[in-house]
Amino acid sequence: MKILAILANIALLILVAYILYEQGMPNGEEWMLFIPMTAAPILNMVALFANTEDSWLALYFRRKALEEKKKIEDLKDS
Repeated sequence: MKILAILANIALLILVAYILYEQGMPNGEEWMLFIPMTAAPILNMVALFANTEDSWLALYFRRKALEEKKKIEDLKDS
């Protein structure tokens, strides 16, 4: 199911790229459709790849949390 979701997101991004190629950048109210059509599949792909414990996104957030804890400990020590 995960592979199917990834393929569907890639297909939607390809469709958006094709529409941009054929019709150019959106005008006026077309932005209201363009933003979700590009943001949703990108966010879905990030969520699908960040599902595992060893994903780059999970490691990034873990590192940031550890850096903040170290800063707090350094402030307490000084």
